[in-house]
Amino acid sequence: MSDFIAALQQHPQILQLIGVVGFSLYITAFTLLQTGRICGNSVGYTCFVVTAASCVLISLVTAFNLAAFLIQASYVCLGLFGLSRRFVLRKMRQSKMRQSQSQPEPLRQSFAAMRRHARDRRSPNQLVTQTGRRRGMSQAPLH
Repeated sequence: MSDFIAALQQHPQILQLIGVVGFSLYITAFTLLQTGRICGNSVGYTCFVVTAASCVLISLVTAFNLAAFLIQASYVCLGLFGLSRRFVLRKMRQSKMRQSQSQPEPLRQSFAAMRRHARDRRSPNQLVTQTGRRRGMSQAPLH
């Protein structure tokens, strides 16, 4: 293992590139989260964060920083814990469903997913403008 680390230390440009990839993954995940394209408690978001933290951890081989190491290691550990917890709960739910032969319980949705679902169910006649006035399709456009 120390031979591998020594080999990595001989190529600091590669380690820096790996760190930049980690940064890019963090920014991509956060952008997707803030734009509502991904849910904060989804497997995809967790995988983004765990991969990004792992990349930044690898880049710390040449320029070690204790605070950065602790943050990234925490992200990796908590992310892997969350993924394993989700996997175990899914297996438990599947075995419970097989035993009872009933409909599965719906998964909890995030607040953003519930709002998106409610917005998609609205008809065009129920659109409300930002001023609070109701604007249906039969009304003349506001000028």
